[in-house]
Amino acid sequence: MNKILYRCLCAAAAIALLPVACAKYVTEDNLTAQKRIREAWMRVNLGEVLSADENGLYILDRVNGSGSVGDTAFVMLDYVVRDLDGNYTNYTTEEAARIMGSYSDAKYYSPEIVQMGKYKLYTPVEKLVKSLGKGGSVKFLLPPEATVYDYPKDLRKYYKNYGNDGTKPALTENSLYEMTVVDVIDDIHQYQIDRLEEYADKNYAGVDSIVKGFYMVKLTENPVETDSIPSGTSVNVNYIGKLLDGYCFDTNIADSAKVYGLYNISKTYSPLSVTYQPNGYTIGENGAKSYASGVVNGFAMTVGRMRYGERAIAFFWSNLAYGSSSSSNYPAYAPMCFYIEIPPKE
Repeated sequence: MNKILYRCLCAAAAIALLPVACAKYVTEDNLTAQKRIREAWMRVNLGEVLSADENGLYILDRVNGSGSVGDTAFVMLDYVVRDLDGNYTNYTTEEAARIMGSYSDAKYYSPEIVQMGKYKLYTPVEKLVKSLGKGGSVKFLLPPEATVYDYPKDLRKYYKNYGNDGTKPALTENSLYEMTVVDVIDDIHQYQIDRLEEYADKNYAGVDSIVKGFYMVKLTENPVETDSIPSGTSVNVNYIGKLLDGYCFDTNIADSAKVYGLYNISKTYSPLSVTYQPNGYTIGENGAKSYASGVVNGFAMTVGRMRYGERAIAFFWSNLAYGSSSSSNYPAYAPMCFYIEIPPKE
């Protein structure tokens, strides 16, 4: 081929390719993509594209309950969360766990207790819950742009571990919620006292509390004064920890663990060593109580009122247990009951 013609053909080919090589690709930001995805989902599943409400939520179904939810009230929430493909991403119910095939006797399934005004719920969701009332239920689509908290700027740093600095969405995908307001609690402390009083009346002849929120009954008593335990002594303790509905969340007794479905072959079941303090605590010069037993305060207060060879039942409010903390086997603000045994002195 003529070299000049060859060069012309190459040049023409290069020019023809130039617009393709220089084309700019428009990238779609996530919020736009999620908007497109949820609108497509609504067309397929609802037959129409809904408009968001004033809080940015898409309400699919709603049944109002009774009464109102105060700005600082506690609410019990049952919920199931799915992605738009129908996969479960979060839930509180045993039914959902069984559907997922993840049910376990070692997990406690119950409504979650949340206090309003404490940034425990995304702001749009909290506003929705407050408008539902006790017994209300709702199904809604939560878009990522509505997963924000409305709180003072100087608190944002505390919420970065939620993936949210207060201005950007915490979640990146749309979510489907089914939520029920099981109960509304205005006074969480009185709520627990009422439950403890009911438990005492039903099981222990209405025994009175020793101190507020703390009840104790000795099942086996050792009247021998010489079997008292000196302060600061390390004692071995066997225990079973339960919630007031009878659910066992912890024990160091192997046979009990098997009975309650908690047995773990990799766990060593042996007595717990606890540092004995009279009445569970010592009083400092400034009047402050100092718990030094390595267990929750109610547990320590029980051991501190026992002697060698005794067994006791104690039940107490969450102020003496785990407070607002929760885990897979006990909820927040949970009163607890402990069976405790201190073996005879060797």
